[in-house]
Amino acid sequence: MTRPRSVLLGLEVRPAGKACKCKQDKRHRIAKGDLRLVVKNPGPASGEAGYCAPCGTAMLEAARDALDTHMSGLR
Repeated sequence: MTRPRSVLLGLEVRPAGKACKCKQDKRHRIAKGDLRLVVKNPGPASGEAGYCAPCGTAMLEAARDALDTHMSGLR
């Protein structure tokens, strides 16, 4: 049996290498070493966007709801 293809391409959680602002809400600061959600932007040389833990959690919860909806549609 083959391994299923991942639909979560370009998504990971890792510590911030330096202090920065959240891409979702510029008022949210991410301190060096804080965990953040990193999303690779589409395109060959587009870089990546980092999101603070609260914004990243909200994004992943919304994605889980969408995945649940798609799963229900396929069943």
